[in-house]
Amino acid sequence: MARGPKPQKIRGVYWREDRNAWAAQYRANGKLVRKVFGPNPEDRQQAIAWLEDARSLKRKEGADALPVKATEPILTMAEKKALRDEKASGVTVGELCDDLKDYIAKHPTQYKDQVNPPRRLDRIKAGLGGRHAAGLKPREVEAWLDGLTNGHTQKAKDKGKPLADASVNRYRVMLSASYKRGIKNEKVTDNPVKGTSQRKLKNGVIRWLKPEEEKAIRAAIQKRIDDCDKAGHHQEGNWEQHHLCEFVISLQTGMRRGEQYGLNWAEVDFKHKQIHVKESKNGTERYIPMLPEVVQSFQTLKMMKLQRKDRREGEPNQSPEGCCFALADPKKWWAAVLKEAKVKNYRWHDNRHTFCSRLVQAGKSLKVVQELAGHRDIKMTARYAHLDHQSKREALEDAFAA
Repeated sequence: MARGPKPQKIRGVYWREDRNAWAAQYRANGKLVRKVFGPNPEDRQQAIAWLEDARSLKRKEGADALPVKATEPILTMAEKKALRDEKASGVTVGELCDDLKDYIAKHPTQYKDQVNPPRRLDRIKAGLGGRHAAGLKPREVEAWLDGLTNGHTQKAKDKGKPLADASVNRYRVMLSASYKRGIKNEKVTDNPVKGTSQRKLKNGVIRWLKPEEEKAIRAAIQKRIDDCDKAGHHQEGNWEQHHLCEFVISLQTGMRRGEQYGLNWAEVDFKHKQIHVKESKNGTERYIPMLPEVVQSFQTLKMMKLQRKDRREGEPNQSPEGCCFALADPKKWWAAVLKEAKVKNYRWHDNRHTFCSRLVQAGKSLKVVQELAGHRDIKMTARYAHLDHQSKREALEDAFAA
């Protein structure tokens, strides 16, 4: 029986014996992409058509436009955008917020603060969650940010009070981050937050701790420790001792609150007397030398072996294993101590300002302060330059020496 003519060989289309089917292949970004079709003649024609589509796309838009997986469709950039826009038409801002919340929960090292970002995303979802993500305009984002009000308290007198510009900027960052995550997930193509402006902040007056104020704070904490000892409340006394260690470490290392309370014992080097901040706010790492009182404070904390508590029943603590501190936030006890010490208009973050200010007042160079504080830009450190009275005096004396 006579056989028909053999099909013409086409480079990239071949018969796979192991699969008993026609297949085709091309190379994209150094990777070989293979696709198996079927055993019939029409399957071979599909393989040829698939390969021709790939070659045509490569000629028009370059090899980077080719998919690196056989399961992905071969589409032009315009077709991909149209497909993404079609998908995005059903994606809401609330869905983007949920995706980012899920990402934050799965990456606690990247997002050391597991409380405030999700809380801000919940508020964004409450205000804009029902909107189609692709349809949100920059002017609408601006209008929502302008209308933010203080919902963190139930006090009637505070309802309707506008958030500070710094807080509004944080909400703007979280909304933008949810769109960036959406773009990576190919749910949206554009970020409307890019068309909005960040609120300009005033640096204001730098607040640092005066020696007599530091003495008053230490005395207030020590009194709490002594009162617990007298009453036989040893567990409560341990917590008050813990607070004193927190304060000393904050004041004498200049760490940001998130850096301090995210610290693990593996990052505290007792042998070389230094702290390794692996990832700071700006993504860099640094080493901070430990003064004797800081070393002693860490040793005290380690002996206490206090553990962070669960937030509530059924909601276990999400803190990383091996945390140095049995607390994640000094807010409650710190406010009470400041009141007892009669120190006003002073925040926990001002311990960091005190650290930088005292270094500058001691005549240390701004470069040294920048490295110890972990400022990415020396412009941030330069805010303390006006406090360098000693270097200015020495410069004048050298310039006008007889």
